[in-house]
Amino acid sequence: MRLFLAITLLGAAGQGGCTGISVQPFGYMPSGERVEKVTLTNERGMQLSYIDYGATLTSALVADRRGERRNIILNLPDLPSYLRTTRRYAAIIGRYAGRIGNGSYELDGRTVQLPVNARGTALHSDPNGFDKRLWRRRDFADAASIGSVYTLVSADGEQGHPGRLEVSVTYRLLRRSDEFRIEYAAVTDAPTVINLTSHAYFNLAGAGSTGLDTHRFRINAPQYAVLDAKKVPTGELAPVDGTPLDFRRPANAMARLKPSALLGDPAEYDHALVFDKPGLVGVIDETRSGRRMEVRTTEPSLVFNTGGGFDGSEKGGEGYAYQRHDGFAFETQHLSDSPNRPNFPSTVLRSGQRFASETSFRFTSGK
Repeated sequence: MRLFLAITLLGAAGQGGCTGISVQPFGYMPSGERVEKVTLTNERGMQLSYIDYGATLTSALVADRRGERRNIILNLPDLPSYLRTTRRYAAIIGRYAGRIGNGSYELDGRTVQLPVNARGTALHSDPNGFDKRLWRRRDFADAASIGSVYTLVSADGEQGHPGRLEVSVTYRLLRRSDEFRIEYAAVTDAPTVINLTSHAYFNLAGAGSTGLDTHRFRINAPQYAVLDAKKVPTGELAPVDGTPLDFRRPANAMARLKPSALLGDPAEYDHALVFDKPGLVGVIDETRSGRRMEVRTTEPSLVFNTGGGFDGSEKGGEGYAYQRHDGFAFETQHLSDSPNRPNFPSTVLRSGQRFASETSFRFTSGK
């Protein structure tokens, strides 16, 4: 039987605890496999937690302007809830995050056919995506950070994609600053496509807080991907100028939610925004708590979503039923349908190449 790991590293944390890594049981899969929950604590008192199922983030305790820490990641209370949900919460999405039109693409002259949903598209690699897998985990501690490396192997033909894919996802909490990083890597033995992201929903006022009215979003994206009626990109990248997708200056997204051809009816944000360069791509401020989240990435785009799918049917770990707009997603990734859009940044990975990507989330608070 596997022993539960509990590592405590020397050094006092800002909340009176110790820095380090602790591991607790989180339940069992229907197959009987054990699922564990890891909690990282840095020297400032920030904590980051995640579970092996879906390599899913479950909480990040972040300080407000008074120094009080609250979890800002929407989550579920137990493993059965994660096994039932269709909302993915903060799981890792792959092999291909986003939509692929008609569930097919051409690769080196071969047509690859994927499973499709009721709308005839492949979405987030359903029905057996990485968010529904039990990942293997190795915990680590070095001079600058603590964390875990998650790995899995996706067999040739799994989800319809060619190539045996070896994937790793690293969660890294920095010791001396309130920042965590998600580092993705993969290799394949045959040509394939790959697009990985974290499906986390955030509320900087604290998970379980109502609405996003107190959030101000700045997103350094001059273009967006035009979508068809099935939310599949048409291939056109249009300027955000003069549209409600222009967040190059801080703005209240909720104040812009009015029915339109671009936002739909009812109006909602669920759009791919395209950066002009990697680096600092987003800054989100929550005016009530003073929490700020800065997002940096090597990815070319993100999907910005304001939680229109929440309907009160699921209670989070705080005991509160999440309602519409109680959280936002900031999914850094390549664009949907890239395998069918030669003008989009390529998502092709070949034997001998290594896929690598990183997104960081840094937190500060106003005084």
